[in-house]
Amino acid sequence: VRMLHSLVGDEPDGLTLIGDGQQSIYPGGYTLAEAGVSLAGRGVVMDVNYRNTAQILAFASRMVDGDEFADIEGEIERGNVPETVPRVGPEPVVLTCRSVQERELAMVARAADVCREVGTRPGDVGVLCISNRGAARAAVVLREAGAPVVMLTDYDGAPVDAIKVGTIKRAKGLEFKQVLLPEVRADELGDATPPEDPGERERRELRRRELYVAMTRARDGLWVGVV
Repeated sequence: VRMLHSLVGDEPDGLTLIGDGQQSIYPGGYTLAEAGVSLAGRGVVMDVNYRNTAQILAFASRMVDGDEFADIEGEIERGNVPETVPRVGPEPVVLTCRSVQERELAMVARAADVCREVGTRPGDVGVLCISNRGAARAAVVLREAGAPVVMLTDYDGAPVDAIKVGTIKRAKGLEFKQVLLPEVRADELGDATPPEDPGERERRELRRRELYVAMTRARDGLWVGVV
């Protein structure tokens, strides 16, 4: 950032930076002021969401509702949502399963169901997991069911008609018509009181922000499998 700023200085429209503190899923970081970039009188809030439906965004926003985060200028804010969300669609589906095996079967069925929708192909589906181990297992289950799969670790951005499977961190910057989250715990979706220990609270908030990132990758449909 310092290098780019040194090339253009503070000239009008010389440098455009876009940030969303609510999608910060790594501890640490820096503010633009620390990098020597001033936004005084130059910052603009982009408050129209064109990616998600209103239903998906409302559901995902519960993950960060009330959580504190630092905006691009370093100011501490609390969870907020765009003022305008022009698209609407079905409510996200949360399926509570009795076992991991039941959840895996439900994930396969959901992937098959959405691929039968008009205008949706396997390449429009993302299966996102918290861990590498979860992503690897999801890929195995889908392949055993005969579904085409490409891992996000191998995905180079070229069009491929296969379900994309990977971790949430790998999915940052991507979007899919349909997103499936097969690795969610029931206590992560509720409104439980945050832990008093600062370290535990920070870990909880990072995990919930990670789920927020995953949910907002979905343009049209969201499915959450819970055990």
